[in-house]
Amino acid sequence: MINKKKADNIYKKSIEVLKKVQLRNGGCLATPKGERYPYVYPRDHAIILLGFLSAKLYKNAKKGLEFVLKTQLESGAFPQRIDQDGSDASYKPIQIDGTGLVLYSFYKYVEEAKDYDFAQKYWEQVKKAVNYIISQIYQDRYLIFTPNSIHEFPPTEAGLEIWANCICCEALFLMHDLSHKVSHRHDEWKEHAVKIKGGILKYMYNTRIKAFIKNIRVKESSSVLFDVDASQYAIADYEILPDYDPRVKSTVKRIEKELWNKDLGGLCRYPKYEGRNNGGWGPWPHFTLMIARHYIRIKNQEKADEYLKWVLDISYKDYLPEHISTVSEFEEYVHDFTEASLLRKDRLILIENARKHPYFKRKGVAYITTPLAWPHAEFIRTWNLYKQTFL
Repeated sequence: MINKKKADNIYKKSIEVLKKVQLRNGGCLATPKGERYPYVYPRDHAIILLGFLSAKLYKNAKKGLEFVLKTQLESGAFPQRIDQDGSDASYKPIQIDGTGLVLYSFYKYVEEAKDYDFAQKYWEQVKKAVNYIISQIYQDRYLIFTPNSIHEFPPTEAGLEIWANCICCEALFLMHDLSHKVSHRHDEWKEHAVKIKGGILKYMYNTRIKAFIKNIRVKESSSVLFDVDASQYAIADYEILPDYDPRVKSTVKRIEKELWNKDLGGLCRYPKYEGRNNGGWGPWPHFTLMIARHYIRIKNQEKADEYLKWVLDISYKDYLPEHISTVSEFEEYVHDFTEASLLRKDRLILIENARKHPYFKRKGVAYITTPLAWPHAEFIRTWNLYKQTFL
């Protein structure tokens, strides 16, 4: 059974974290000031706004949308990274899932707050963002090309990647729906969304492994990336298919079988890649919470409890980390990145904070970047869904 008091405490702390990372101008940092990520990342920022919306903190969500909409680039995309003043601070290629997530959170705010005047005010920005997504369609398969998506690792990201495609596809569906409600009919947006969904279902579900695949790599190389990846759950989390669909269930089963961490519990976000892991390979609470939502939606309380209980157990003073790893995995990372001279300032902060954490020596567990806003936003969304479904 779930410790409801503990869950409620983490819920309250999560709201505190989200409020703490929101700047006066509305931007939401990935971590509180003075921690590892003193920037606004549209992906994290949009999911933080979804956390605000789940907690019915509509003013915070609106303020966050106003901030990010002002950062829109001429192309219609949003920067990969934004500084605290709202200027483009990108150091990697544009991440199209960030643009899709801004539109997704925009729709959710307008619908939940019934603020259609807000939609009218920013409609030109919406159109530019939608047109940017459409411009990135890879016509050969009618899927969206992205050089850099959720894991920011080109060997596994560059191509027709499932997380970005699901999010952008759903964003187009939602923006089409909103266009009718604000008297700006754009039926062509739905036509594009239908074709992208068709491409996802036709090309990205593999009948041999009975699961959705991570990526179809085109341009640089022609290959299919079968690596199991927690982000493959975007197929249901972003409503391309319902959770009861057998293809979703078999995909989640594969994620659970191959990514549940045998030493620490919880879900890793991808398999271990030598030289890839940023702080030591291990489980991540926000991806664990995503899969918890799957079990909530199919009303499997026993499995939902298993996932949620793990998140409660690894919290520290009701805070959630980016991820955790064994000390041995962590020190392996430190060794390899030190010898390769890849320890930037933010990574040195990560190492120092992990080694200072009380659980480093007491439990042999490295806590990486505590607190990170993203898992706290996911906890708010997941705990509210759990209560609505089971309590």
